Amino acid sequence: MGKEVDAFLMRKWEYAFRVFFDVNRNGTLEWDDFQLLIEIIGAARGPMSDEYLSAKLALNEIWHKLTAAIGLKHDDKVTEEDWMAMWKKSLNGSTPDWQKLYLEYMFQLLDASGDKLVDQSEYIQVMGYFDISRSEATACFDKFALNEQGELVMAITYEKFVTLWEEYFTSTDMNSTGNYLLGFID
Repeated sequence: MGKEVDAFLMRKWEYAFRVFFDVNRNGTLEWDDFQLLIEIIGAARGPMSDEYLSAKLALNEIWHKLTAAIGLKHDDKVTEEDWMAMWKKSLNGSTPDWQKLYLEYMFQLLDASGDKLVDQSEYIQVMGYFDISRSEATACFDKFALNEQGELVMAITYEKFVTLWEEYFTSTDMNSTGNYLLGFID
């Protein structure tokens, strides 16, 4: 039997599954969730926008790589149990391709201006796509958008985003600033 996974880390994975992936909130992850997210992005940014067109391409590739990584067909459903097992397996240091692609895609989605930075207004807008309130998104941004001296900055770089992402999905430290990247964990 494998090593026990920290309960806090598991709560973060469950939260990410429910809020950021199971977009239609039916308890499973399926292509329909990704399609719904594409439609949400199209409605918010325009059906001919770069963000919408990018979402159509990137999310299709991410879905296929995600299901392949779990050992499912692209038309199968990913259960929360499948999701948790996949993240547990990734703790051994091998990051599946779909996770790398999703991280890059999320940064691109957050960086609406294309300036290679994510500022608070961009972050708030995208968190709204996932039903995270403006006040919660603002509070979270203020907790992780810090420089090395612990001072609030106006925007985060891709490098900072990667660090926060890795902290969110791998850190068991309840005080890690990466814990706030995807909203408050319930």
